Amino acid sequence: MMNDPELQEIFTDPAHQEVLDMLNASRPAAPPLDPHFRSYLRAKLMTEAQRTLGPRASRSWFPFRFTPNALAPAMAAVAAGFIVVLGVEIYLHNQTSSTGSLVAVDTRQINNKTDIATVEPIKIPFSGPVDKAAVEASVQIEPATSVTKQWDGNTLVIVPDHPLASNTTYTVTLKPKSAAPNTNPGNPTVTPKPTVAPTPVVVHFTTTPAPVTQALPPSFKSSTVNWRHDDRLASPGTILNGSWTPAGQLLVTRPAGQPGPGTATSPSPSASPAGSGTTDVWLMTAKGTPLRDLAQGATLPSAAPTGGLFASWSLSSSNQASLQIRDLYGNLVSTVATVDGVPDRPAVWVGADRVAYVDHGTLRIAGLHTPVSIKTTRVDHGSLAGSPDGQFLAAQSSDGSMVIDLATGASRTRLPQGATGFAWSTKGDLAFLVPRDGVTDLYLLSDVRWVRIASSSAGQTWSDLNWAPDAASLLMASTSTGSSGSTSSLLLINRDGSNPTGFGAPQQAYVSPQWSPGGDLVLFVRRDDATGATAFWTATAVPSASDAAEQQALAEVNAFMQARMHGDRTAAQAELDDAGRAAYQAGSLSLLSPAGTTFDRYYPVTVQLTASNPTRFLVGIRIFVAKAGVETSFFEEQLTLVQHDQKYLIDAASASATMPVGHGPTVVSVQTTQTGSREQVRVRFDADLNPSTVSNDTIKVKDHQGNDVSEQVSFDADNHLATLTVGLRPGTYQLVVTTGITDINGVAVAQEYDAPLVISR
Repeated sequence: MMNDPELQEIFTDPAHQEVLDMLNASRPAAPPLDPHFRSYLRAKLMTEAQRTLGPRASRSWFPFRFTPNALAPAMAAVAAGFIVVLGVEIYLHNQTSSTGSLVAVDTRQINNKTDIATVEPIKIPFSGPVDKAAVEASVQIEPATSVTKQWDGNTLVIVPDHPLASNTTYTVTLKPKSAAPNTNPGNPTVTPKPTVAPTPVVVHFTTTPAPVTQALPPSFKSSTVNWRHDDRLASPGTILNGSWTPAGQLLVTRPAGQPGPGTATSPSPSASPAGSGTTDVWLMTAKGTPLRDLAQGATLPSAAPTGGLFASWSLSSSNQASLQIRDLYGNLVSTVATVDGVPDRPAVWVGADRVAYVDHGTLRIAGLHTPVSIKTTRVDHGSLAGSPDGQFLAAQSSDGSMVIDLATGASRTRLPQGATGFAWSTKGDLAFLVPRDGVTDLYLLSDVRWVRIASSSAGQTWSDLNWAPDAASLLMASTSTGSSGSTSSLLLINRDGSNPTGFGAPQQAYVSPQWSPGGDLVLFVRRDDATGATAFWTATAVPSASDAAEQQALAEVNAFMQARMHGDRTAAQAELDDAGRAAYQAGSLSLLSPAGTTFDRYYPVTVQLTASNPTRFLVGIRIFVAKAGVETSFFEEQLTLVQHDQKYLIDAASASATMPVGHGPTVVSVQTTQTGSREQVRVRFDADLNPSTVSNDTIKVKDHQGNDVSEQVSFDADNHLATLTVGLRPGTYQLVVTTGITDINGVAVAQEYDAPLVISR
């Protein structure tokens, strides 16, 4: 469409471009019924806009972005006036156009929200039917995000293929075109498709903050975990089994005909008829929102520890079941086995490329790439568990419990008689249970030596072992039987058997607890209070920080940033020592935001310990700059905090260059973790990246002489996570992310990202 020169002259600020798009695009094809009234109203509003906008700094008034406190009264009046004009034009278009009726878009549930979950669908309702294909084709999302678009009636449901990045502001834009005019207006049987008015719809939202990437990670020891509220995932009977994926989503089996994203009543278009007796495997969010049907007619899914794959059993009409490997979009990768009958247990992953399963009581292992043969072993319904590295398989066989070394297929470590309930930790330790004489013993196998670390009380039964993410403790179901009946709880016990601590409400039958990969949730099964039927639940669990000094340093950073965001120079300077004040007075750093802007929000990107004891921390923070309530740019500051008596103060600071918002993928966090004698540098991005661009050439660690000391780079697309493995001596290094990295749309990192890495061990 042609631009309106009067609008271009008035709205000169780039922040108003969306307003111009909206006003220009909203011109109707047919003229209004009363052009004199429209011309009069337009002239009055133009005069007011020139008077209000001319001598002042420009303000953003676009209704999808404004915040009430950010608008001057006169500006609000002008905004309202233009919306009236737009509304009049849309109304008149609706009355006079023969191309079809117009519908509105309701963005109130998501627009300008700052607490959008990273794994929930984005829902945009329309007030009536629309050309769905045209709307879908117009969707644009920044930062670049791979999505699946679905419809729940007249609601567009945008399902991210991977969880969104935390602490990130996303922009969703719809620029639908007008419906084609009715080529035969005299024929009343020809009904044109309704469409949205050709006005760009722009939605902005910010995802929930991520936990602070701490220098000393929180501990999952039993004394430091706080158990919070329980949330039921879905009604009883609508989830038959479930387990976590490495990305923190859920793989569940649901009865066929269950609803899809965004509704509790509308089944998936491709779902089998309800009541057909079949089941489907779905991907679901941690809040219980179904995302996509991955495998129809399948059951008993199990996720690979890495690689984005899962195994499930697919049933056929000939009373056979196929063990199929699929990716998390439902694409079939391989069928690795076929058995007679109906399996009653999921396959067990042994590493990322082998699965163990039971074929009429016989243990078998299938390799995705190469065949695997082991000595014939009868397991029936005994416990099975594969080690994360794929080297060992713990099996409860008819000949006794053992650990099978899959490198040879025959080498075995015998376990105590009756050993069951196997669980491998991320560090390669095997925990198991041995029931005896009314009590249950808990054992730990490390290397080739096993030892009993705890025993239950008399009349108490332990089951369903599950390791905490950091392998510091074990979670299990505990049931006690007495004269007044049985009671059940979840029990957390340290890896050395100390400090058993109960969680959960009494008088509930807790079954199969599973920590989420991030450790923030526990999935379990228990009875529903209202119906008495069993259902799947999640509980929020919060581990306490292991280092109070680090928390104190972060609290000082928060006080410093809150003062800056509120324009309180005195309070901000109170968090600086003499060297810190000098750094901000030297001219290269700004304590407060530039005139006409505000520091809108911040979050810690990285926290590093810079001394052998917790007296010095390096905290990297990202600060967002807003103009008229709209985030326009961001930059990072590296703050060195030093302990002075009982208080931490900022002793040194440096800042990166300012980067515009929405110009290519960016780094959102950096975390360094110790893994044995080596370190892992985990770099997380805000966009879906082109995996082929993530390599040793585009992301690296350099020493003080500029030499590349990285060893290997791996990339987890589901979590936007690049991981560098390095073996470093204590000292300061530099993380470098080059502009060679691009997102899925081919847009490159706007400028090289550099950040210090401190190794202090």
